[in-house]
Amino acid sequence: MIKFSDVYVQTVARGLFHPGEQFMAACAASYQSFFTFNIPFFRHAYLLIATSERLIVVDHRKGLFYDRMDRVESYPWSAIGSLKVGGIFAKKVVVKDTANRVVLKAKAPGFLAPIANNSSAARALVHAWEQGRALGAAPAYAALPAQQQGFVATA
Repeated sequence: MIKFSDVYVQTVARGLFHPGEQFMAACAASYQSFFTFNIPFFRHAYLLIATSERLIVVDHRKGLFYDRMDRVESYPWSAIGSLKVGGIFAKKVVVKDTANRVVLKAKAPGFLAPIANNSSAARALVHAWEQGRALGAAPAYAALPAQQQGFVATA
């Protein structure tokens, strides 16, 4: 699994925050389908970042020469129906949306984890979701304006 340093987590989080958002917790998890035969190139390493307004899921993949950030998804707390963490040694993180569809299902290792105190960080994700659900919906930010075709700026 990819090791995430505190500096990397803070840098990625700061780059993805909206104005006024606050960092609450970060957890690392991984998922690999059973039919990939444990080949490391098919393993997904997730960095789950809980903020005061939403859950950010950063998907990392192993490459031949380097690891890469594959995709970033964001879920406001109002769009998450349930967030559960369970298990004894390896915690399982299950995130479902309001329609009860599984959005993310991954294992968050507790011992020798890619983030220090990963088990307690996974429980902090659940606590952040409970707080965010109690506060209500986060403010919506406007989208960037679309580019107009044929527009030429003159000075």
